[in-house]
Amino acid sequence: MKPGPDTVRAGFTIVELILAVAVLAILVSIVVPSVSWDTMGKVQAETAGRQFGNYLKLARSLAITNAGTNSNGYKIVLSGDFTSYSIINDNTSETVKGPIDIPEGVTCSGDSEFHFTTLGQLDSGSTSTLQFSKAGDTTTATVTPIGRITIE
Repeated sequence: MKPGPDTVRAGFTIVELILAVAVLAILVSIVVPSVSWDTMGKVQAETAGRQFGNYLKLARSLAITNAGTNSNGYKIVLSGDFTSYSIINDNTSETVKGPIDIPEGVTCSGDSEFHFTTLGQLDSGSTSTLQFSKAGDTTTATVTPIGRITIE
């Protein structure tokens, strides 16, 4: 059966669709500036810190699992200008992983070497830290003498 001339069709007109899109565009233009680039800086610093923490855990794990064949352990060494780091087999001086670049715009400061013994402890015997900063936000990777790794 065909609809007659008196039948109302359900749907949206082109004018209604244009108005809906215009309202959404206005709402987006209000919300987007509130997500500032400073927030992105915090995310980048935190991500860099967490990634470094994962590589610390890898170096510690390698030192423990290869203790039978590597009596010197593994270490993470940062480049002189703190823009990258590498995991190094301290027995052979071979680079196991790296260099891993620190994201552009994220600055680092702190200890430049984290050496894990075959028991998973820090060779230095004292707490070591590395700070990742961007846009006023800082994330700190800390390793205690017994090898406990925290990212804050």
